[in-house]
Amino acid sequence: MSELPAVCAPLRLTSVATTGKRARAKCDRDVKLHLPEALYDDLAQLARADSRTVGEYMRIVLERHAYGALGVYRG
Repeated sequence: MSELPAVCAPLRLTSVATTGKRARAKCDRDVKLHLPEALYDDLAQLARADSRTVGEYMRIVLERHAYGALGVYRG
């Protein structure tokens, strides 16, 4: 089984300039997650590297995961 590299490059989700121009759905639902401190700290570091808040970063990660997976299932 291969191991992950010790340091990974930050995931660049999209440019900050393009995000502001694109229309987004209203975020009116809450999801509460209980995360280990280390995971939250790592997510915060990735979000900062992408010039985003942790919440915004996680929304984009979840959207990409969910809609990418749905695209596979829907054909």
